[in-house]
Amino acid sequence: MSICGIGSRNTYIYNSQTKKLATKDGLKNEEGKSVGGAKRSFSDVAAMKAEAMGSSEVQKKTSAILDSIGINAPNEVKQAWMEAEEETGAFFTVYGLYISKDGKHAHMTQMGIDRFVRWYRGEFNENDLLGSTVESAINAVNKWIYDVDHPLAGSPARSWEDHQLIMKEREFYEVFLNKLLHISKRSM
Repeated sequence: MSICGIGSRNTYIYNSQTKKLATKDGLKNEEGKSVGGAKRSFSDVAAMKAEAMGSSEVQKKTSAILDSIGINAPNEVKQAWMEAEEETGAFFTVYGLYISKDGKHAHMTQMGIDRFVRWYRGEFNENDLLGSTVESAINAVNKWIYDVDHPLAGSPARSWEDHQLIMKEREFYEVFLNKLLHISKRSM
């Protein structure tokens, strides 16, 4: 054994739930049973958490997003957002990240970039991206689709996984836009 246990084969790791023994083989509890935490990647744990999360938790997160980007949006716009998320399987964070269903991939969306640009410019209420009418929400979504289709010159090359996430983001925007257009036609 070396000084302070550094370099020793068995060291104790304490967490709030159990005392675990770290070995070369991975984490083991005091009875010697493998816990498996050392061999799991972050993305595997995130995927397990996403599966374990109930639909009520997803609804809470969706309402938090809508409270963040659509403070003044009409209820029918918020409902269209939730339906588009459900149809496409999209999952957005409050900060504008799109996360894949398995939780292994994420990227910054055009919605998130728009929010950041508004904040950077010091615009009042930069969080109200959807506006207060169906038409303002349509305009915002059209802008996001345009920005997805026309990236800025000098943007870095995207990996295949990033490109797929961008196409899933665009798919969500199209479904959301179609729902908004349908709402707009009904109200005429």
